[in-house]
Amino acid sequence: MRIDELLDEPVDWRYKGRPATREPLTLAALAQQRWNVLAGDLLLPTMVLKQSALEHNIARIAGYCRGHGVSLAPHGKTTMAPQIVQRQFAAGAWAVCAASVSQARVFRAFGAPRVLIANEVVEPAATAWMAREQDLHADVEVLCLVDSVEGVSRMTEALAALRPRRPLPVLLEMGFRGGRAGCRPPEQAGEVAGAVARSPPLRLAGVEGYEGIIEEGDLGATLRSVDEYVDRIRAVTESLAAGGSFRGSDEAVVTAGGSAYFDRVVERLTAPWELGLPVRVVLRSGCYVTHDAGHYQRLSPFGARGNGEPRLRPALEVWGVVLSRPEPGLAIVGFGKRDVPHDLGLPIPQTVQTPERGLRSLDGTLTVVALNDQHAYVKVEPGENVEVGDLVGCGISHPCTAFDKWPLIPVVDDDYMVINAVRTFF
Repeated sequence: MRIDELLDEPVDWRYKGRPATREPLTLAALAQQRWNVLAGDLLLPTMVLKQSALEHNIARIAGYCRGHGVSLAPHGKTTMAPQIVQRQFAAGAWAVCAASVSQARVFRAFGAPRVLIANEVVEPAATAWMAREQDLHADVEVLCLVDSVEGVSRMTEALAALRPRRPLPVLLEMGFRGGRAGCRPPEQAGEVAGAVARSPPLRLAGVEGYEGIIEEGDLGATLRSVDEYVDRIRAVTESLAAGGSFRGSDEAVVTAGGSAYFDRVVERLTAPWELGLPVRVVLRSGCYVTHDAGHYQRLSPFGARGNGEPRLRPALEVWGVVLSRPEPGLAIVGFGKRDVPHDLGLPIPQTVQTPERGLRSLDGTLTVVALNDQHAYVKVEPGENVEVGDLVGCGISHPCTAFDKWPLIPVVDDDYMVINAVRTFF
């Protein structure tokens, strides 16, 4: 991917956290400033990305995929950061995933060769963009999902006047009761595949599903439902292949796998296939790239749920300053809903930096109990001593709703020296 022009972009007052200096800077020049988060060089609050954890996580999942003979199309919606996606491609990614055509355009603008839009696309302007992008670039592929005869008809109508030179590859989405989009009964899958076969501008390239939102109340029941769902994806793929639905394709793409249950997907989709053509199993994990200290730490097979070693490492942290100690047992810290994710758990205080004692780890003695737009209410356990002006570093839960709050995120080494920064495009 091409990020050279991005590195020349000016970094100024438009980016929160950037020090209030007058000197003009570019993204490429940030490392030369020798800013340090713990020395108070950045305006707080700030979200930081730890370089060592980022590199470890990218290499860990890339090696896992190679070892199991599966491809990786990391979900770019997690970061919307071309600099990070470039690293994932360099580590061997087969494609980058997007959730919308707008996101796909970002990745194509920076040269991503293959984009898998893990969503249905039915509006005419979006469908036309995908077809034009493929026609303009012979080495580019843009895929999307279908789950209804009506959706196939709308895509066909939108492409009729364009007459694309190459059929647009689509994946049939299998869903589950109570889930999002996707065919429910197997017979519906057959009907949709038939509609694709009758549509000259479309080509059925494979089958898709997403198991990450399955939730049955306890982990054991959830894993059983995940397994059953992935087995249905496999069975539908076999049925469609037997009926000739993949004629005209060199391979059948079968894709699932978020960042919580990808081990179950690999186990059930890498057993031998007999389809009469090669099968490419593609994982679409996204949050693995930074992991977290909450939701994915609990559920990932390379977190608390599994025995996979080495484990993934949390790479995102938010730092804020203690603004007030208005009551015993309460500290007000300067970050809030504008700065941190809160949909799958509140930030988790892990470290404190004080002028007198330096950096020290916490062991549950501080707890974020509520957030306003710009303030965190932090419960302080008896015996813990934090004062106005101390810096509090927190792990986060759910990277997808962290990156979107920061158009510029400093990348730091293990001593919290700023060595780089990434731009996001939400």
